[in-house]
Amino acid sequence: MREVMSGVNSDATQHEPRQNDPRQYRINRRRLLLSAAGGLGALTVSAGAGWWARRDPAHGPRIWSTTAPGRQIVLPAEPQASLYVSGYDGRVSALDPRTGAVRWSKAVSTPEIADTPSGLPLAVGDGVVCVTTPTRVHVLAAESGEARWEVPVPDWRDVPWEQGPAVGSGGVLAPYGTTLRSYDVADGSLRWSGPPNSSGVPVVAGDTVYTPGRPTGLRAFDIHSGEQRWEQNAVRAVQVKGGPAVRQGVAYLADCDGPEMRNPAVLALDATTGRVRWRRAQPRMLTSCPPVVTDGTVCLLSGNALTVLDADTGDTRWTATTPVGLGRGESSMTAADGTAYVGTNDDRLYAYDLATGRLRWQDEPEHLRSDTEFTRISLAATGTAVYRASRTGVHALGAVPSA
Repeated sequence: MREVMSGVNSDATQHEPRQNDPRQYRINRRRLLLSAAGGLGALTVSAGAGWWARRDPAHGPRIWSTTAPGRQIVLPAEPQASLYVSGYDGRVSALDPRTGAVRWSKAVSTPEIADTPSGLPLAVGDGVVCVTTPTRVHVLAAESGEARWEVPVPDWRDVPWEQGPAVGSGGVLAPYGTTLRSYDVADGSLRWSGPPNSSGVPVVAGDTVYTPGRPTGLRAFDIHSGEQRWEQNAVRAVQVKGGPAVRQGVAYLADCDGPEMRNPAVLALDATTGRVRWRRAQPRMLTSCPPVVTDGTVCLLSGNALTVLDADTGDTRWTATTPVGLGRGESSMTAADGTAYVGTNDDRLYAYDLATGRLRWQDEPEHLRSDTEFTRISLAATGTAVYRASRTGVHALGAVPSA
């Protein structure tokens, strides 16, 4: 495995992860929630450290690795596209997916960086990279990292940190609080604003933007005019960490009943009309990450259970028990090219055969990291390559993607 320590066209060096960050973040609601969410993970680390020390670490098919922390990664489907990474320090970078070399790296200039310990949300599309901070929308050129435009927005420090932007059909969708705003991707001019009581997780598919309502329902809007096309109130409370996955005219989403996350289910809706095609109850709460749809399946991760459903019928194909991370934070899941991947919050990665649920390979770090900062694992996959981002860096595994 090669360590990628430098790149080209970067206006700053990449930083090693720090165990003790000297910056003192201001205490706010999101910070308190993050600390509470990671408490159980910290106890698990203490109890499981002995086992970790005694284990024989397994190494998967590693391609390359960097030491620059990554909060979120996005890999567009276009040929020759970069792997885009947002960090915890306000930086956005573009990496070569084949080698990990830095194509460009830019700092997003904003006074709120020290107050965003969970990192900056990221979206890529239409030739631009968009990141949102508590008070601004920033848009960069995807090819060079050059700043295109930025606009101020109302402060959203007191709303959930999962909200993030979306890009598509010539628009940049940026949720702030309970209002959705659409900006022209070319110049940042405001296209439309509204409606109220929308959540912060828009999903763009074609010329439609889908967003969960608050507190219930799923809505679809024309991305150009903002006109509402339909609302499905049979949906109770869409999973807060992600909106629907839209594939081939169907919107798939995880649904839980109210803030207690009771009666979890998975729904398939007609993406054009909002009509319910099927609904399947699930035995576990669906709180880990949004569903992933690929190869005729719907993949779900909840706690230590990976479940795969038939996309046409909703019938369960298989369920596998996955490891629980020993760190503080959340696991993640993605799927591509016949493989489902689960990344745990202690930097382990597991690859499952999508057809059978059989474990194909697993990858583990040499040592249990001492950094207990709350972290999310971000995954992206294409072909037989999978990319994992966390506070320890960005890692590529599997097989090198074709040029």
